[in-house]
Amino acid sequence: MSHLVDQEAALHFIHHYQRLLVEVAAHPTFPKPQAAKVECLELLTQARGWMLAHPHVLSDAQAALRKAKKPLPDDVEQAVRSMRAGRWVYLRDTAHYSILLPVMAHERAEAYAVKSLTTRLRDMTGSSGLVLQTALMNYAGGITTDGLVGTVAYLGPGYRDSYGDYVAQARLQGQFYQKQLPALPVTAEQKQAVKNNPAAPRKTAQKAISKI
Repeated sequence: MSHLVDQEAALHFIHHYQRLLVEVAAHPTFPKPQAAKVECLELLTQARGWMLAHPHVLSDAQAALRKAKKPLPDDVEQAVRSMRAGRWVYLRDTAHYSILLPVMAHERAEAYAVKSLTTRLRDMTGSSGLVLQTALMNYAGGITTDGLVGTVAYLGPGYRDSYGDYVAQARLQGQFYQKQLPALPVTAEQKQAVKNNPAAPRKTAQKAISKI
C-alpha cells in the first residue's frame, strides 16, 4: 500500500522502538503512572514524550541497551534523533501519502508528505481534516509517523480551507517536504548565545543548534 513504508522496514523500526521506549519507561526519572493499570500504547506515548523532552533520558536508555549488548540499529537511532512530537494538522490524503502541517502554519508555511508504518493515518483516525498528536521522523527514505497517534480535534470547513491555502503557499515557496524534515529555525536565545560568545568555534555552535 503506497501510504505505508516497506513492511520489513516498518516491523524493524517498531520492534526496536518499543524496546527503547520500554527502557525509557524504566528510567528512574520517568513519572510512574498513577492508575493501577495503564494501556500499553498510552505508556509508550508517555515514554516518547518524556524521552524527547529529556535528551539525557534517551542517552541513558541507549546506553542501557548497549550495555545489555542489544543496541539500537543505526537507522532506528537516526530516526529517533530526527523525531519531532507535537500537534499536527492532518489535512488530507493523496494517492501516495498524507499531508500534514504544523498547527502554527500561519507563522511559517510548511507542509509534509507523510507515510505511516503498518496502518494508514486515515485508518487510525477514521478521517482526515483534524488535529492529531504524533511524532514525525526521517525514516525509510521519507517522512514517517512513529505509529503512536492521538486525535485532538476535528477542523471545521473554514479551518480546512485556510490550511489548504497554507499547503499551496508551502508548495510555491519550496517548503513542501517529501524526503526529510526541514531544519528547525534558530531561536532568538540561540542567536544571542552565539553573539555573546563570538570566540566559540563555528563548529561548536552548529553542533548545539543541530541537537534542538
